Amino acid sequence: MPAPILILISPALPYGRCELTPRSLPVVIGRSHSADITISDPQMSRRHAEIRIGSSGQFELIDLDSTNLTIVNTHDVTRHILCHGDELLLGDTEIRVELIAPRSDIHDQTTKDLPLMD
Repeated sequence: MPAPILILISPALPYGRCELTPRSLPVVIGRSHSADITISDPQMSRRHAEIRIGSSGQFELIDLDSTNLTIVNTHDVTRHILCHGDELLLGDTEIRVELIAPRSDIHDQTTKDLPLMD
């Protein structure tokens, strides 16, 4: 089955976007050149936030004790499961989240995978 794709969209990102898959994680976002995704924003911490796969298997955003908070949909968060349409604010940088989840086709499942019907 294809892996889900997390797309970060912002003019501050190279080419205006960044596509991430579970295999490319974890990644650190910050203003430091040692961050995996470097954004030139003086309000952003050197290592501001991390995106990783959480225990539930979903993309998770984690604040790395940033000075100017990690905001998701106008709420200050320390951890957040990312969803399609989320709006992130890291420092002064706005980032929109798009999530492309693989489509599960019932024809790709074996009869063992299908739920029992009464």
